[in-house]
Amino acid sequence: MLDRSTARSGRPSRLPRRASLRGLAAATTTGVVALALALGGATGASAAQGSSWGEFQVSGSARGYTGTMTLAGGFPVTTFTSTSRQATVPSGSSTWQAASTPPGAQYGTSRGLPYLNQRPSQDSPTAAGAAVTTYSFESATPSSGWSFVLGDIDADQATITATGVGGAVVTAAQLGFQGTYNYCAGTGTPSCDSAGTGDQPRWDAATATLVGNPAAADTEGAAGWFSPSVPLETLTITYQQRSGFPVYQTWFATKTFSASGTATVGTGDAATPYAGARVTVTNAAGDVVGTTETGPDGTYSFAALVAAPGYSVSIAEPDGSAPAADLSFSLATADQVGLDFAFPTVVAPPATAVLTGVVTVDGQRAPDRVVQLFGDGDTDPLGTTTTGADGTFEFAGLDPDGLYSVVDVASGTEFEAIAPDDPDADGTTFYDVDSPAPTVDVTGTVANADGTPAANETLDFIPVPDEGTAQPTGPDVSVVTGPDGSFEADGLTPGADYVVVVGDDAEHPIPFTAPELGETPAPFVLVVPTAAAVAVDGTVVDSAGALAPGVVVSVLPVGSDVPVATATTDAAGRFVFADLTPGTTYRLAVTGAGDPTEFVAYVDRTLGTFALLATEAPPVEPPVTDPGAGTPSTPPAGGAGTGGNGAGTSTGTAGGRGPLAFTGSDVDQPLLLAGGLLAAGLGLVAGGAALRRRRTALATAAEARSSRG
Repeated sequence: MLDRSTARSGRPSRLPRRASLRGLAAATTTGVVALALALGGATGASAAQGSSWGEFQVSGSARGYTGTMTLAGGFPVTTFTSTSRQATVPSGSSTWQAASTPPGAQYGTSRGLPYLNQRPSQDSPTAAGAAVTTYSFESATPSSGWSFVLGDIDADQATITATGVGGAVVTAAQLGFQGTYNYCAGTGTPSCDSAGTGDQPRWDAATATLVGNPAAADTEGAAGWFSPSVPLETLTITYQQRSGFPVYQTWFATKTFSASGTATVGTGDAATPYAGARVTVTNAAGDVVGTTETGPDGTYSFAALVAAPGYSVSIAEPDGSAPAADLSFSLATADQVGLDFAFPTVVAPPATAVLTGVVTVDGQRAPDRVVQLFGDGDTDPLGTTTTGADGTFEFAGLDPDGLYSVVDVASGTEFEAIAPDDPDADGTTFYDVDSPAPTVDVTGTVANADGTPAANETLDFIPVPDEGTAQPTGPDVSVVTGPDGSFEADGLTPGADYVVVVGDDAEHPIPFTAPELGETPAPFVLVVPTAAAVAVDGTVVDSAGALAPGVVVSVLPVGSDVPVATATTDAAGRFVFADLTPGTTYRLAVTGAGDPTEFVAYVDRTLGTFALLATEAPPVEPPVTDPGAGTPSTPPAGGAGTGGNGAGTSTGTAGGRGPLAFTGSDVDQPLLLAGGLLAAGLGLVAGGAALRRRRTALATAAEARSSRG
């Protein structure tokens, strides 16, 4: 039994049931951090009640990622593997499913909630370049009440396969395709390039493939969603590039309803509440999805269970009474109340006890602290209360011999507790919580490599680990810049070394050291570093809009007609230029398309689609062939295309979308960039004489901007 005078055995909350007490931002940007410190390095999670969107945790490195996806309501534990070249978990502050979208109408908005952002294994329109992500469910999923969404399907395609119970093949019809839409169109949607908000992918049921627009043009918001109609054991998404530098996004969602009832002992006027009874809920597959205890008044409730049929609830009978029959119920359409158990045998009510405690912070009594009580192994709290002016709280109607956990919600600290055996005993226990570590606040501005303000961008201040081999834990602070690139970041660790990731551009982090306590530095001026080299691409079509292979395209310096690079469009009408000098202004000349167009090579980007003039016939060369295979490269089924993965396309101009959040640099290329980033990381660590990490508090305000496109 616990020492009644003090309880200092604070330990982290048990993750599967207490996610509402954890900071999720740390896990959501681990992928971004690792890429910032070493290109291609490693990259949270039960949804709180009231949120029906899944949360992700990712680890590993390029083409070898693993992770988890967690949904509320007793949804099966879900793990996944991925051969994606890049996998991150933005927080949903810049890209989300609005309530006006089809899935948002069913599940509510996902704004501020995380999703999975991935790239292909290679930027190649071949099966060999595809990234395969497989989700494995610990037990079969419900046959209704949940959905998944694939976003940003434009210059790419995603093939979906699944297995059912016992490994049975799931048909395309059973995947439950619900339709396509554009999450940038409507009310309450993210800010997108208005030119592309009408773009939607198409669903090819014959191949179970969601295919982007016919031209593989670079747009925003094209999405499709699915609600499987049979239980799944695995779900696989094979994601393939068709043009440019694409990414795609994945959301999971579930609708939840509550189930509740009352347990009594005795009949008529002699009936009394049956308190402290263990109540268990199982789903249609017979898996336990929730446990709790009846309260002092005999009531119980499961606040969030997946909206599905086939549930059953059972209760432990009181001493001297026969077992009660399990109650079957459905949550397919609404909450279920009145799941009552009545034991006719009159037995003596069980003895109960009161757990009384005092919450202190650094030894001082703490008023207005929210405290929750959990029974041992329970998934739902038995009760929630707030400390009084003197820091005291109490929970009544407990099993005198029961093992419980007291959780201080603000800090997430959990304490083991046992209710007193003697109901009249003085069982007051002190629960001491450490005060948060001191922090510093900074202000400043951020500019892009070309000097323009980094406006409306998410900045993740990610601490550099104390040890060079340690994995980063995620951002300490995330903020969004203003229209002029200004920011205010509060809550940084004094004197700590950070890297600042702008949006999801983890390949170009900004080194940053927080001021010490007491310092009042001038506003910081940060500039996104330029890449070692820049790659651009685009597509050429003829005057009728058909793809134009064999067209000569040149990059010219300003003031000269001598090309610095020349390429010929491939069978998909696509051209690519790599190794351009960052920050340099060039002119792009497409033979037969009129005057050259200027552009600045400051980050990997798609220049758009260029149309040939009807009156000009450009010299045409045979399509470029693959020297290894000896055959022309061809696009995959569903169309070949234009553009990369950005916010908009242009026709006949080089307007494009501008900077991409991901540059498209491949870890298979020479490791110069990786070495530079690693050296920068080591420099940060070596220069951090006062390096400190907040080891017990996870960040809670991650605002990672997605790579849309």
